[in-house]
Amino acid sequence: MKITEIKAVPQEVELREPFTVAFATYTHIPILLVRIMTDTGLVGDGEVNPMELITSESIASELAALPALQAVLVGTDPLAIEAAHRAMAGKLIGHSALKAGIDIALYDLLGKAAGLPVYKLLGGASDHITTDLTISIGSVATMVADVQQAVAAGFTELKVKVGGDFTQDHDAVAAILAAVPASVHVKLDANQAWTAKQAIQFMTSFTQPNLTILEQPLPAAQGGDNALIRANIHQTLMLDEQVHSAADAAKVVAKREADAINIKLMKADGIYGAEAINRVAEAAGIPCMIGCMAESRLGIAAAVHFAAAHANVRWCDLDSVMLLKDTPWLTGGFTGTGPDYHLTAEPGLGVHVAAEVFA
Repeated sequence: MKITEIKAVPQEVELREPFTVAFATYTHIPILLVRIMTDTGLVGDGEVNPMELITSESIASELAALPALQAVLVGTDPLAIEAAHRAMAGKLIGHSALKAGIDIALYDLLGKAAGLPVYKLLGGASDHITTDLTISIGSVATMVADVQQAVAAGFTELKVKVGGDFTQDHDAVAAILAAVPASVHVKLDANQAWTAKQAIQFMTSFTQPNLTILEQPLPAAQGGDNALIRANIHQTLMLDEQVHSAADAAKVVAKREADAINIKLMKADGIYGAEAINRVAEAAGIPCMIGCMAESRLGIAAAVHFAAAHANVRWCDLDSVMLLKDTPWLTGGFTGTGPDYHLTAEPGLGVHVAAEVFA
């Protein structure tokens, strides 16, 4: 089997409501859908979903880089995924989101060629996952109402965005903890917006055991104070923007900077890179979470396959499909409502892209 063509088609998905994090408010998300075509007629589909403030990449940058990767991949064996990654790494530094989209399409092809769903090829620990729901920064009343709605819908894991006004953040978290049952676990994500002093002050002001995780309080370039934060809070310290690769994970492990790592396919060069990060973390006794940028059903399906395959991926933050308006040009991959996703038994990722998208 040989790759004959790699196509990329821009699309835009719209959020149901504006979504605010520490560094931006989003209403629409641009993506690229990628298709790898082969001389056997099999095709693999993937998604590119860069977030410029995290990956330093955009749709424009990834489209500009695509011809360079097409040049080293067309004519090669799509089932030789390590060889494909070595070729891409040798051609271009960075462009992790584009490499992730191509990687996802390669794994889709691998599953189809093998006649197996991707999660079984990766390890097959399970065929389903449970995701949290992310709560956007807003007024205290709005955030509490969003949390109550999520709990009523069956969510037992919530991820609350903080990193805006410090006092309002504190008031919102206090109100949320008062509003949810003790059985509902709350994670906080500061998206690099705090100092070590702020992180310690904020987290030590709460004693509730269901406030379980603080994610990426410090700017990625200032990770030296993570060990100080770990020593002074009782919650789990999870790193996200600081870990893009297995090498990054190894540095975090060596410096004892984290209790957990958040993997995202778009910053890890896809499933192949995510596998490497998880192996480093698991060897060090560090559990992982799989997160997302704002992927559509296709990108989320790839993340669900990865997460379901590995018991060390203990938490899932794969809720973006619930936050987006419907994308009828994408179907399949997984089923379920609320927090529970069940993968289908179809070969590959099991996602179907409407014919007109790549026409």
